[in-house]
Amino acid sequence: MDLTGKYLIPGIINLHAHLGLTKGLVADASHHTRANIESDLRTYARYGVTTAVSLGHDNDLMLSVREEQRRGKLSEARVFTAGTGFSVKNGYPLAIAPFVKGLAFEVADAAEAAAYVASLAKRRVDVVKMWVDDNHDKLPKLTPEIWRAAIRQAHRHGLKVFAHLWDLEDARGLARDGLDVIAHSIRDKEVDADLIATLRRNNVTAVGTITRERSLFAYASSPEWIDDPFFTKGTTPEVIRELKSGAFRKRQASDTAALELHRRAFDMDVRNLKRLAGAGVRIGFGTDSGQPGRFPGFFEHWEMELMVQAGLTPMQVIQSFSRNAAEALGAKALGTIEPGKAADFIVLDRDPLQDIRNTRAIHAVYLGGSLYTK
Repeated sequence: MDLTGKYLIPGIINLHAHLGLTKGLVADASHHTRANIESDLRTYARYGVTTAVSLGHDNDLMLSVREEQRRGKLSEARVFTAGTGFSVKNGYPLAIAPFVKGLAFEVADAAEAAAYVASLAKRRVDVVKMWVDDNHDKLPKLTPEIWRAAIRQAHRHGLKVFAHLWDLEDARGLARDGLDVIAHSIRDKEVDADLIATLRRNNVTAVGTITRERSLFAYASSPEWIDDPFFTKGTTPEVIRELKSGAFRKRQASDTAALELHRRAFDMDVRNLKRLAGAGVRIGFGTDSGQPGRFPGFFEHWEMELMVQAGLTPMQVIQSFSRNAAEALGAKALGTIEPGKAADFIVLDRDPLQDIRNTRAIHAVYLGGSLYTK
């Protein structure tokens, strides 16, 4: 192909997505249908997200979609899945998000966690997802004994472990005990030299998901991109009206305590991401998109912009969603453009090293060497 004057980057790998969970601005287990999953995967592909890791709210339907792709039906973004992730009994997320009932599991102790991970391996999931979060001291959470048993069992089966977490001390313990990927950044305290050393020594990948934090207060006043055609092409006029003046926006704007909490979390996330990247920790890429108000495709490009604003270079951001993400996932065929790889790439009209927003100047998206046209 003659691509004179164009720019080539690897396809975007999102290490933290939730597929087929949301319709409009409402998430519910009943939305987890083949049609909704495939709609999300097509949206991702249109934005150059060629691989999405569906992280923890899946049933066997997602495994079926993945298997069809791997047998040759690659008509949308590739999917990797953690199946149904797990937490502790009466813990996060089910205690605060009952709408994911059936798409999240709870364990009572280390033995049950090990048995559950073994069952995930038997179902042939790609990674293991666990939630380590007490919702700001309001809920029980996984103990070190439980997460150690889960990590050991996962590694016996060759599975990498991703953890949703919030606290520095949990990140320290998990990294020491063999965690592979921090699926959300540390948001309670600044990371320290001890944690950085552990992350580097154990080759742990850190994912910021800073758009996730930003989305939790972005709609209190309309974000600057609300009428941007690059955003609007991925959603509907009804959703945009709701974001501008509907109940979704009003609920977010009226909860002043939550707004302050999320602003602090965002600021901490940004500072920690910059420090981790500057210290040589491997930075992965994820957005938590697919939840209400976190839009597949657009949020990945917004994440890039916010990462650069946090202090990363455009090249560091590109490496985070390509080579680094593929290494974190253990996906040897993905992540770089070279002979023998899967040929997932984006053709751009402008240079992303000059301005990371140029990743939005998409000329074409290729999946497995074929032009994606939907």
